[in-house]
Amino acid sequence: MTGYFVAFFALLIGLQHLQIAGLGDAAIPLTAVIILVLILALITLLLRHEGASFGSIGLTARKALPQFFVGLAAGLAVCALMIGSVLLFTPLEIGPASSGNTLPALSVAFFLIFLLGLMEEIVFRSYPLFRFDDAVGTRTAIYATAVAFAFYHGLDASNLLGPGVWGLFYGWMALKTNSIALPTGFHVGLNYMQALLGMKPKYGGALWELEIDTQPSVLGAETLGFGLQILLLIIGFVLVERLIRQRQSETITGKEASEA
Repeated sequence: MTGYFVAFFALLIGLQHLQIAGLGDAAIPLTAVIILVLILALITLLLRHEGASFGSIGLTARKALPQFFVGLAAGLAVCALMIGSVLLFTPLEIGPASSGNTLPALSVAFFLIFLLGLMEEIVFRSYPLFRFDDAVGTRTAIYATAVAFAFYHGLDASNLLGPGVWGLFYGWMALKTNSIALPTGFHVGLNYMQALLGMKPKYGGALWELEIDTQPSVLGAETLGFGLQILLLIIGFVLVERLIRQRQSETITGKEASEA
């Protein structure tokens, strides 16, 4: 498992330092595609060596499409709810984007975010999550991959309360459904709503923009945002621990049934 992550981060660092003249923003999807292809090739080799199937690591077509769209809707809704809370209690305001994005621009933004979300979920929530789960248990599997996901976004402790917290939810969803489809949809939904709100300018596709109002307010946007992340962290802990207890209960019930 260590070798898997070493290979991934070496590949990521290598691509980040690779300078290709004239690529510009095209480097984003190109990097994602290269990583996706090479990681899938590595996973294929590992599974063949183990004699295991793609389904054993959450890569299955069964119910994948409906689970993806459920996750997508949930991700959009959760992000909208969080931003709505910030707008309600802080000096942040929302208005139409000045760029006037068209349907093609919105579609391109969605495609880029889907491609990156799929790549990240395959990297972190397929082989490593499920194999960690088999080897060291659900708790360590989810927390370890969440920490790795946080530092993949940068070697900054603040990422533990950003991507790291969402990593708990993605890992919980993957092990709860035995598939990466639901967390992939949720991941894409969160990021796409942020893009629509102009919070991910490198992808384009903004319909709205967030601005600071000069009027006094009860809370600052950063303070409320931090509070929401702490709340999400607590919810994530609760969901993970409930999943662990559920799995332990199912194991005990299964043993009792086999011994009867």
